[in-house]
Amino acid sequence: MDGGRTDLDLRRLRSFVAVAERLHFGQAAAALHVTRPALSRQIQQLEHDLGVTLFRRDSREAALTPAGEQFLQDSRNLLAASRAAQTRVRRIAAGEGVLKVGFMLSSGITAPLHAFSAREPQVRVELVRLRRWSRSAALLDGTADVGFVRLPVDAERLRVLPLYREGTCAVLPVRHPLAGEDAVGLRALADEPLLRYAAPPRRGPPCGTPTPPRRRPVAARPGRPRLEEILAYVRAGSGTVPVPESVAAVFPRPDIAYLPVTDVAPGTVALAWDGNRPSPLVDTFVDATRATASGVTRPTPGSTPAP
Repeated sequence: MDGGRTDLDLRRLRSFVAVAERLHFGQAAAALHVTRPALSRQIQQLEHDLGVTLFRRDSREAALTPAGEQFLQDSRNLLAASRAAQTRVRRIAAGEGVLKVGFMLSSGITAPLHAFSAREPQVRVELVRLRRWSRSAALLDGTADVGFVRLPVDAERLRVLPLYREGTCAVLPVRHPLAGEDAVGLRALADEPLLRYAAPPRRGPPCGTPTPPRRRPVAARPGRPRLEEILAYVRAGSGTVPVPESVAAVFPRPDIAYLPVTDVAPGTVALAWDGNRPSPLVDTFVDATRATASGVTRPTPGSTPAP
């Protein structure tokens, strides 16, 4: 003991709790699989380390002193904290202390994240941006453990929890003749160059700036941020691009117009994960998302974009 302070031995704490809960040294010794004399020596050493008497003893039973009653409460808390610390470090070492949650642009993830963190406060959540062309691969190779995606995905290898449906908007410059319409059909857009997102090329030079002829699908140059770049092409009059209506809600621009496309079937936003890679954390996140399904909604105008 140094200066009245000592390091507590967790084994002695467990021995103390065993005796304090039973108030019987013989029963506690049997539960701990030690001899009664050995248990008595541990308690005596603990009392010596603390400099207090924890038990009043007689030949037949033991009773806690006021100090012992307080120390029982504190010992239970210390042992629980010790078990929790061991669980956390083991889960982190096994890759279970972190959950990587994938999301696509404007997907609503706030309610599930809050619900999951309430259930697993010790788990750190990492957000991973998913791209349209690689969302299935990212979930299958472990880049993300679970992800909010727009269907379709690799349905043969991924499990899917559908969440909500959303329509499609066409993006046009605000000066375009159709920009003042409430909605638009595909026929009216037939002569507009179609811009598309460009996936990183596997070989060869990256895609360049959109060029004529009209009706030819053209791609924005790969790089981040891709949406801002392709919207710049729209503002410049290079063409139009279809986007989910939730994107229109979280990326308003004064110089572009989002028009609902009337003759395109709504798409589905879903939670997806690899069912062949079991994970208690993924199971908990799926349950949390299912429980808050009404809170997993597409953003509406004026809402805050997802992280």
